[in-house]
Amino acid sequence: MIRKRNLYSRGISKNFRVSRSKVDLFIKCKKCFWLDRVKGLGMIQPPTFALNNAVDNLLKNEFDHYRSIKERHPIFIDNNLNYLPYSHPKLDEWRENFKGITYLDNELKLIFTGAIDDLWINLDTGKLIVVDYKATSRDGKIEISDNGWWPAYKRQIDFYSYLLLKNDLDLEPYGYFLYVNGIKNGNFEKKLNFDLNLIKYKYCLDWIPDKLKELSSILNAENMPSGSLDCDHCSYFEDRQKSYRTLDYGKNLDLFE
Repeated sequence: MIRKRNLYSRGISKNFRVSRSKVDLFIKCKKCFWLDRVKGLGMIQPPTFALNNAVDNLLKNEFDHYRSIKERHPIFIDNNLNYLPYSHPKLDEWRENFKGITYLDNELKLIFTGAIDDLWINLDTGKLIVVDYKATSRDGKIEISDNGWWPAYKRQIDFYSYLLLKNDLDLEPYGYFLYVNGIKNGNFEKKLNFDLNLIKYKYCLDWIPDKLKELSSILNAENMPSGSLDCDHCSYFEDRQKSYRTLDYGKNLDLFE
């Protein structure tokens, strides 16, 4: 289905909203980003990870409890961190999908948004720390790397930190991934058990300004940009088109029965 709303019109749109996930789509494939934001042709969506979303909600509930009683979460004590979950009147809005924390770039005339998972405060420095929850179930130690999903995960904290700094919040030069890993051993007994892994990450903002300017130029491009060789969506549709062009319909009618 072609989307009819929230489309960018060259020379017309003012203060158009671009979410963090769409910035990441742009990084992965300019063609898919342009088709999505300008023409309304979205990507094939994967199934919702309902269990991951449940873990996110439970973590938020747990940290909100310690936020309300102004006490340190056990993971802070275990890691000798003088932190508290941070209270801010806009925190619920900043954590809500389709709202999030926003920044209007007056030069680009674009509003950039992102929905954070949590904010903590370092009581020793008074500075804030952006936190992103992750859930998985795998063997072995979970470590940050440059492989797999990690580059995209790191860009998340980069971008959230960028938005928070643009809102004049004083941040530490790092964030955390709070990674919960489902334990596969033992019996189910109507519950899942998890190990909690706190992974520190020194964010990088250097790539963001130039990338956002490039994103703006693509939004204003008259013609569709080229796709990425690494884009699964582009590869799928290209392979599908080639398959249709090479079909011998006279001999393969059974394919459509």
